[in-house]
Amino acid sequence: MHTSLSREGVLAILEKHFGKAKKLGLSDCSFGRFDVMIRKNDEFHAEKLRMYPDGFLYYELTAEIEIYKDIIPMMNEISKVLWSAGIPTVISCDKEDELNSYIMGL
Repeated sequence: MHTSLSREGVLAILEKHFGKAKKLGLSDCSFGRFDVMIRKNDEFHAEKLRMYPDGFLYYELTAEIEIYKDIIPMMNEISKVLWSAGIPTVISCDKEDELNSYIMGL
């Protein structure tokens, strides 16, 4: 995620849409339908994040998300929430082709 917001700031945005998160650990939270762990990206680099096509690898925050059902629609919904809040987000997963097909079909 490319944002100057803190981890807590991003969680607040997700909570506005998905409801109050339940803390699972130091940086893990559950929203019921999915769990998320947001961390500062150790590879963050203000100049490299502008590189095409892999600049997203250098964004400020990373997130690992475990989705329990309706994986593709849920990934799309999370992405829309973040983008709507002005947080450029790139999803990298095993189902990227399915996600892209799903989005193109909307």
